[in-house]
Amino acid sequence: MVGKLARLLAIIFHPLWIPTYLFAIIFRYKPELATPITIEIMPRMLAIIFALTGIIPLVTMLVMRLPYFIMIARLWARQLSNGGITKASLQLRPQIAMVQRQSLIRSFNMYTRSERVIPFFVITAFYMAVCVMMSSRLGWGSFFIMVMLTITATSLMVSIITLYWKISVHSVAVSSLVGFLLAVTLLRAETALLFPSAGCITIAGAVMSSRLYLNVHTPSQVAWGCFTGFLISFIATWMYF
Repeated sequence: MVGKLARLLAIIFHPLWIPTYLFAIIFRYKPELATPITIEIMPRMLAIIFALTGIIPLVTMLVMRLPYFIMIARLWARQLSNGGITKASLQLRPQIAMVQRQSLIRSFNMYTRSERVIPFFVITAFYMAVCVMMSSRLGWGSFFIMVMLTITATSLMVSIITLYWKISVHSVAVSSLVGFLLAVTLLRAETALLFPSAGCITIAGAVMSSRLYLNVHTPSQVAWGCFTGFLISFIATWMYF
């Protein structure tokens, strides 16, 4: 039961969804920070952010995983033509394991450091493109451009770190969310964001605990992820105001 809850938390608060959550909280509790975006078009702008920072990177990861599925399908087709399902299943196990070891992305969870590197840099490139569009075409306010630039810088730093060491990206993402909200709350004495900030702190603790419970990361990987995400977002917001 606890394991299922931990995996559910990892899915609901996947790093790809965090920008959407942050923008949604600002739109709901502090819409004046979104100037010149009006309340009427906020749902549409949120949908754009969700597509650009969540759906498109996710689809890209699926495409990068596609060669694995094609190779597995070919192996199954070849074996099924020579025997039944049971026989094919037994014969394919070692071949599937070998294909998985050779795949660029071995699983959508990306447990190993090596299979995270290229997807992380690709996602960073998407975030850079989003920053350009927000500043030149979509008409976003300066606060949200700062937020997206900070998220992109954090993603780039995490990608570089991943070249040498596995850091908890879930910890980085949820801690960045807390850093942005706490910075606005404390620096501008905004009571409107007090309860959302408290809720995000609780969620961040639960998500980081789930990563440890699932044995996906070590305590140091989670701690450094927390420190990195919170520090970058808090300092960036402090410098903005």
